[in-house]
Amino acid sequence: MFLVNRLALLVVVLLWMTMGSGWANDPVRIGVSISLSGRYAPMGQMYADGLRLWTKEQNAVGGILGRQVDLTVLDDRSDPEAAAKIYGDMLSSGRFDLVFGPYSSVVARRVAPLLEQYRYPTLLPLTTTESAWEPGSRYIFGVNTPESRWTRAIFTVIASCNIERVAVLVDKILHELGSPLDARKWAGRFGLNLFFVETLNKENPIEQLRRAREAGVQALLVWGYLDDAMVVRKALAEVGWTPKMFVSQVGPALEEYGTELGDLANYTVGCSAWDPAVGRSYPGGLEFLESFYREYQRQPSYQAAIGYAAGVILAEAMVRAREVDREKIRDMLSHLDMITLIGRYGVDERGIQIRQQTVIFQWQNGRKQVVWPEPLMTAPLQFPPETEP
Repeated sequence: MFLVNRLALLVVVLLWMTMGSGWANDPVRIGVSISLSGRYAPMGQMYADGLRLWTKEQNAVGGILGRQVDLTVLDDRSDPEAAAKIYGDMLSSGRFDLVFGPYSSVVARRVAPLLEQYRYPTLLPLTTTESAWEPGSRYIFGVNTPESRWTRAIFTVIASCNIERVAVLVDKILHELGSPLDARKWAGRFGLNLFFVETLNKENPIEQLRRAREAGVQALLVWGYLDDAMVVRKALAEVGWTPKMFVSQVGPALEEYGTELGDLANYTVGCSAWDPAVGRSYPGGLEFLESFYREYQRQPSYQAAIGYAAGVILAEAMVRAREVDREKIRDMLSHLDMITLIGRYGVDERGIQIRQQTVIFQWQNGRKQVVWPEPLMTAPLQFPPETEP
């Protein structure tokens, strides 16, 4: 009887060890909904490619905690409601250990309450509008520079250029979210005359541009996406107006902006959290640039770099937590302070990124050059010849 009991115990132990080993070798399943089609697709595809490259390279070095990463990328078609349905299904199913946030502040704001409800600690790599963080949010964490800092950086550069009058055209949905945050505040602090902050008439912005020109506006800002920036830049050419500075905060970061517009892209100013021109100066930046080009045969935008960096940050939080425990990972993301290929990660008590550096760049002679801040500058800011006194 003693021998039988010992054998039974041995069988139980062996079964437990086998099952435990199987659990340990199960992949870490991570889901994400991204705008792979619809109006945000050019930016969303870059984000997806950054995440996929991180997944491939993370698995090549053994995964995370000895487990391979299984990344599932779904298409929300740039539709906040479709994204909410996708995340609701992913979070309620229990099939995913973790998720990444979607592309764009507009979509993320719709999804954020679900992440809080299901208590999934989630990096929102490309969410910049602070209104996505409701009071008391505990499970969402920014990676990109928040919009209020982008606004301050843009107005800092404008104020240094002997510009007095500014006008801002804002994408309709972003305007409804309150963008651009702090535009009036920073215009006032720098002594700038803010002629108007209006919702962009995307179908026909001609009337808005003519009013701005007649009012003596010197800097025109477009707060929106790639399509917004290109529509307004083409309309400027149609009107025959060249403001001293034309700024758009998202679209010009993509190579498609220069490809589509050709010489019209020159002198356009944009802002970013990262740019290939300076990316090699960050730890792992050169390796990322080279591996991204090998994988996709094109230059990455900041959306791709931030997607890749989000994977690095999440992996570090998991390693420090020592297990795939969502509450422990949440605590790690709350307190983590680290350097990545896009710069420094660190969030405030709300989970909003506070340590990332804003980069201002300009299209010059068919390529992007960093013009601010000075330590990262690759070329001085230029102005269209016809605007010089």
